[in-house]
Amino acid sequence: MTALRILPFTALVPTRELQHRIPTYGSGKLPQSELEALAQEEALSYIRIVKPQFLDPSIEQGTNQFYEASKAHLDKLALAGALSKIEDAMFLYEQVQPGILPLRGIILAVGAENCADGTVKKHENVIQSKAGRLVKHIDVLNSISEPVLLTQKLPANIKDWLHTPRTAEPLVETTDALGFVHRLWSLSKNEQSLVVDGFGMLDSLYIADGHHRVAAVTQYLQESGKVNQHGLMSLVMDQDDLLIKSFHRIISGCGEPNVEGYFNDNNIAYRSVSLAELPTVQSNESMVMTSSGCFVFFLGETTTAMNAVEKLEVTRIESGIIRGLMGIENTSHDARISFMRGDTPLQKMKWIFDQGECDCVFVLPANSFDQVEAVADQNLTMPPKSTWIEPKLLTGFVSQQFD
Repeated sequence: MTALRILPFTALVPTRELQHRIPTYGSGKLPQSELEALAQEEALSYIRIVKPQFLDPSIEQGTNQFYEASKAHLDKLALAGALSKIEDAMFLYEQVQPGILPLRGIILAVGAENCADGTVKKHENVIQSKAGRLVKHIDVLNSISEPVLLTQKLPANIKDWLHTPRTAEPLVETTDALGFVHRLWSLSKNEQSLVVDGFGMLDSLYIADGHHRVAAVTQYLQESGKVNQHGLMSLVMDQDDLLIKSFHRIISGCGEPNVEGYFNDNNIAYRSVSLAELPTVQSNESMVMTSSGCFVFFLGETTTAMNAVEKLEVTRIESGIIRGLMGIENTSHDARISFMRGDTPLQKMKWIFDQGECDCVFVLPANSFDQVEAVADQNLTMPPKSTWIEPKLLTGFVSQQFD
């Protein structure tokens, strides 16, 4: 591991006149049908650059035609004067969601060597074919259109500065399809120095979201010989400010489960609950919706002999009741299990069940980031679909150019 190298980067941001037309969420946040409609209707949307097949279904991802179409759409934005180029940039980023405090972080670049040697710690595996396609995309566009999300316990002076509200007008501001407001302010040279000095007190960062982008940008910089001139564009937030949600498990094709019988046979403590009471699950608990009712059940205590992955609620649920009662051995490759984001309302999950679309639904508690860090510190990987971490950033709201 090496000391963190924090540096500014060359940024591309939408012009003020077009700041509402260019940025967009990608496939992970909005349904594909909505994104396809956006690609058809909005000529300047960045979705045409990252997903040109949404505009022309004959384009296959990863082909030369894909990359050529993507580059052509980016060139159109450049010719239209739609993007402003900012040298030596760092930014304060803010996302405002209804009902919660604003989410704030710093957009900066982190040295690729930090990503390569484990100073930037990961908790997920990377699919090399997917990362390879992204490397090619970066090479063709000479840019990447979304920061990765990194986190750590930030120094007190950085955190205090970060949470001081800004009164100046943002450089860029837009409201997304979900009604969330995204704002960006440029940092002065003095503020950049404060950030660089503060981050010098840290010995590591953790990837919260964007493992494939970390791998792809690192590989691109190493292979292109640009590793000393550029870093990895990152949004860095204090870990206590992240929103961490779970992924729930939907089971189909196993038949009606006798969960109460399983609980009684295995001496598992449980209680019946009503969805009208809006029940919640705590650590060491889960809830299951079945035709015979909804039950919150206890997972038991962890032990010091268990590693960080074995202690996760999702691991214990999958290796316990889902395996024992449903016979599902590998949740990564079994068509009988699917996943639903943890911000899905309970009533919607109940509606899916009532429509006969599944046999049962397991509601999981969200991991703490301390759990995620423990997995990364032990060089282990989280089970698939373990966490949904926010904020999610818009594609094309701020991009990095590799001159």
